[in-house]
Amino acid sequence: MEQQFFPFSPEYSTWDDWNGNLLHFYGEQPIPVLPEDQWQEVAKNVIEIPFFSAYAVPDPLSYETWHEWAEEFTLTVNGPSQ
Repeated sequence: MEQQFFPFSPEYSTWDDWNGNLLHFYGEQPIPVLPEDQWQEVAKNVIEIPFFSAYAVPDPLSYETWHEWAEEFTLTVNGPSQ
């Protein structure tokens, strides 16, 4: 499988920016666009997509905020920085 790169950090993002960029970079995947208070639904949907199963994307229920989960998602998909 070719390594993916998600060049968008959640650190200074709004939820709308983050969710929109997921859709922008992975638009061929069925990623929903939902309001921030439903971020875990988006994240649960992402981890259930077979495309992401190769990356072991973290379970959103282990995180209190979407920022925390999104940071782990980015690290998981991009791999450790050099």
